[in-house]
Amino acid sequence: MAAAVVSLLLAAQIARVAGLDRAIGVLCLTSLSALVICVRLGWRQALLAVVALTLLTIPAVLSQSDPASATLLMALTAFAVGVSARWQSQQVYWLMVVSVCQLITNSPLPAAPSATDLIRLAAAVLLSGGFTILLQNSLVPRDQSSAATTLFSVAHSWRRSAAYGLLLASTALVSTPIAVHQHWGITGLWLILTPFLVLRPFVRDAWKVALHRSFGTLAGVVLVMALAVLLPKDWPLQFPAIAAGVMTALIAIRRGHPAVMVTALTVTIVLLNSNHADLLLMADRRLQACSIGVVLALSVMAIAHPIEQRLKPSRVGK
Repeated sequence: MAAAVVSLLLAAQIARVAGLDRAIGVLCLTSLSALVICVRLGWRQALLAVVALTLLTIPAVLSQSDPASATLLMALTAFAVGVSARWQSQQVYWLMVVSVCQLITNSPLPAAPSATDLIRLAAAVLLSGGFTILLQNSLVPRDQSSAATTLFSVAHSWRRSAAYGLLLASTALVSTPIAVHQHWGITGLWLILTPFLVLRPFVRDAWKVALHRSFGTLAGVVLVMALAVLLPKDWPLQFPAIAAGVMTALIAIRRGHPAVMVTALTVTIVLLNSNHADLLLMADRRLQACSIGVVLALSVMAIAHPIEQRLKPSRVGK
């Protein structure tokens, strides 16, 4: 827990030193993701995820006002996350998608950033994730339940993983242009992200998860509304955001219930990207965007389910 707190505080400090105060949310979420991946899968996969996010940072920021580029980037990212299901890595890699979505929908840089700003942001992302990995690798032991699992051990076939990637990519092709073209800001993050939370490699497994995630979203919104009323107006939201981030990390590391995970993640992202004045509005918009995202995910599942059922007999026959 101490390592998680230090990682989040360090990410916030890196943003301030780099003159990127608006990037605190992105860097904290990057550290949070690196923390979970490092503990669950080991430092090598965590470093791979951080480097991939760093490489995506510049094109993500540049696509913030270009729906076509943003859609292509998110579709490719979604497909890559889906393919990672072959090694069961998608269960934690999707956390990095949160940062990519935020860079596209609510970029900390202006619409026409300078090359210097882009390099500073990419370097800050790399430093935040890198320092977190160093800290976690030295202070936090890897999850013992996965310690015996070899690196990149196969969990699903290439066919299943590619199909899952196409499923995620198809939702990104619908949600991303809406979020970017309509300038939804942080609300667009939830619209794009929700299918990543709901969909699973096997369509039949996603129906119950969708229900759990929906309940988690509602609980998270209610909790944020309660915090908006209870927290003193002059109290920085950074402190409850860090507390919520630590809880999110612990739940993810211990493979907690999906509804509880989404509840904690909702509170974390809302607190990191809002102030007291718009806290209630952010919570309400999060609920609306997630409702649309769930409907989108369920629609894709409804289309994919009959296809999955038709393919099943042929596999059994073989």
